[in-house]
This record gives sequence, C-alpha cells and structure tokens, in this order.
Amino acid sequence: MKYIQFKSRTFYQGFISPEPEVIFVFGSNPEGRHGAGAAKIARLQFGAVYGNGEGLQGRAYALPTKDLRVKANNGYRSISPERIMQSIRKLYAVARQNPELKFCIAYTNTESRSLNGYTGYEMAGMFAKAEDSIPENIIFSENWKNLF
Repeated sequence: MKYIQFKSRTFYQGFISPEPEVIFVFGSNPEGRHGAGAAKIARLQFGAVYGNGEGLQGRAYALPTKDLRVKANNGYRSISPERIMQSIRKLYAVARQNPELKFCIAYTNTESRSLNGYTGYEMAGMFAKAEDSIPENIIFSENWKNLF
C-alpha cells in the first residue's frame, strides 16, 4: 500500500494491506455478521471478530452502516446518517487515543452505492460532517482526495 499527500491530508493508493500500524475500517452491521464485501475481508485478513458489530477488533475497526434485521428495501439505508455519524465520532475518538495507528477507511467508491445503500460521496459527507476536525491518522482512499 502506498500513501500520498494531497493538500493537508494523507491518502492511500491501491488496496489496504495488513501492516502492523494499519487498522482496516470497514462498514459493518450491528449484528457483526462479517460475511460479505469489506466486512468479509476484515474478518479473513485483519482479525475482525464475527458477532462484534462495532469497534476495534484485531487489526480492524467495525463501523455500523447497515442493519441486517431491516428487511424493507433489502436493508439499504437501514441506519440513518445521524446514527452513522455517531459511530464515526466514536471511531475518531479511538483514532485520537491511538495516534501511532493508521485507520484506513475501506470505502473507495464515489458515485456507486455500497452494500449499505449509500454512495461513496454520501459516506464521505458523513465523515466530513461528523466533527469539525478529522484526526490526521484517519486515512481515506485517494479516490476521495478531492472531497476533503
């Protein structure tokens, strides 16, 4: 994995790779069923714990963005932006408590919809609006560099 500087932020290029200082931040569900998409990668490669839907686990951080118990509309947008931003604030607090770690956000898309029903642009907006100041060790994909 390679890092680039753009404006005052660091971004990553390519895929997030397991490295001692890297925490893989992935979209989760409160149930912690890490069976598809980035959640599956988090479980298989970064030590995410099945059944744990939020927080630091292994070299991963689960960020709840989809509730699997919601059946309407295939569960898309089953967690509100307000609740997602609450979870992002928790992530930011953990990142500030661990400045030696790089919390790499697994979202890379921009216009396409993720499994949670939100586009990358919408998710980036939630990361930006959650707090006035994003910790420096929160690292986004280079695909988002023009959004921050």
